[in-house]
This record gives sequence, structure tokens and C-alpha cells, in this order.
Amino acid sequence: PKRRREGQRGPMDRIGDEVVLTRAEITDAAAATFADSTVIPDRYARPDEVRDGVVVGDDESYELPLVDMARLLDSESSEAETAKLGSACRDWGFFQLTNHGLDESVVQEMKNNAMQFFRLPLEKKNAVGIRAGGLRGFGHHFSGPSRDKLDWAESLILTTQENEQANMELWPADPPTFRDALEKYSLQMSGLARRLVGFMASDL
Repeated sequence: PKRRREGQRGPMDRIGDEVVLTRAEITDAAAATFADSTVIPDRYARPDEVRDGVVVGDDESYELPLVDMARLLDSESSEAETAKLGSACRDWGFFQLTNHGLDESVVQEMKNNAMQFFRLPLEKKNAVGIRAGGLRGFGHHFSGPSRDKLDWAESLILTTQENEQANMELWPADPPTFRDALEKYSLQMSGLARRLVGFMASDL
């Protein structure tokens, strides 16, 4: 049997109660599994989970909660919109935010850099792969509630705010504009989050 080098992950490891698989292993496994078949393999099928479109019962509204940031900031409409926000949080657990005020060029630049990163060859993406015992970076996969199921998407999880968990070594240097784009985007998103949390707190 092959020996694993110190710090090297096998195809399936555990961190606490979570199952972690390396992206290289998932990519290879997926390619091999689908090579000669058009049938979804059992390890990728999730028949017991909620299907697309089935999000509420027959006696519930299908209208997605919309919250308008501009109305939250307007003194004349803030009270009513804050109540709407509180209701969305309590009854749905999520909402769609409109007129968020983020710089669209910053958002688009982040999208562009993310797409460029995921289009890189696997060996380049593995340059920021998760470290032994870590959770952040490229190449990890959590099976979540269905621990025997594989995901269909690649992942890159980073800590963007300055704290003891931040690890700039895991911020991709390729594409070369990725780090700058992520820093600008995360700063705007954290500012927006703080404003939203303030309105949420006022409706407790």
C-alpha cells in the first residue's frame, strides 16, 4: 500500500464529525464515474432531499421575501421596511435584498476573478489547497447531512476579515487581480452586513 506523506490527505479524511474529500479525488472520481454512462451514480443522487421548486407547502405563500435597502435607509419608509425584514427573518430565514448599494463594478470584478480561478488547471488551483487539519482553501468537500453523498461543485472557502483565522497564503495569487478584487468586495459586503444586522436588531 502507498504511504501518505505527513500532512497529505487521503481520498477521505475526517475533521471532527465532518467528512472531507480532496477536490482532486472528487474530480477524478466524477470523471471516471461518468465516463461511459449517462445515468446519475448513486453517490451523486439525492432523492430524499428537497427537489427544485418544492420549497413551501400548499398552505404557504410562494412569494420570495424582498427587502429594499433604500427603503430601510429612508426615514419615511424605514419602520415599515424594517418590520418586513424582521418578518422575512422569522418566517423564512432568508430574503432577497434589492437596491443594496454595492458598487456593481466591484461585484463584477469579483465574479470575473472567481470564474478565472475555477477555470485554471487543477494543479494551479491546488496551490491554495486546504492544509492538513484545516478547513479553508480549495479542494475540500463536506458531505453535510448526506454524509455518503458527493457534491457536484468545486469549492474555495476563505476568511476575508482580519482576525486570527485569516490566512492570506490561501488567497489565490492566480489570477493576479484576485486578491485585490476579493479585498474590495469583502469590505463592501461586510459594511452592508453591519447595516443589515443593525436593522435586524431593531426589530427583535
